[in-house]
This record gives sequence, C-alpha cells and structure tokens, in this order.
Amino acid sequence: MTDELAAYKLAQLPFPGVFGVFYQNDRPTKNALEKKWVDSTREKLGQPSDLQLLQKTFDRMG
Repeated sequence: MTDELAAYKLAQLPFPGVFGVFYQNDRPTKNALEKKWVDSTREKLGQPSDLQLLQKTFDRMG
C-alpha cells in the first residue's frame, strides 16, 4: 500500500484483476485544506461574517 509503482502495476492486471486498496497516501482532504484556507483568510481580515467575506471577494474582482 505504500509502493505507488507496484499499485499501478496491480491496477493494470488483465481481467479479472485484483481488488482492494492498491495505494494509500495520508494527506489532508480537500475539505480540510479549504477550511484551513478560509480560517486563515478570516483571521487576516478580522473575522468577517460569511456575507462580508463573500462581499470582500467580489469587491476585489470588480
């Protein structure tokens, strides 16, 4: 589960192949990364509400 090359080889085996987890990589999820980004942005901007944060984003775009 830690060898990426071996995982690709297993995934390419002909029918019927093998089943299971071929490779596992422990890293933050997309949601966790987004939450960290939003929290960091809120801290920099003085803890605005959701509406204020959205408005500041739109203001920068216009």
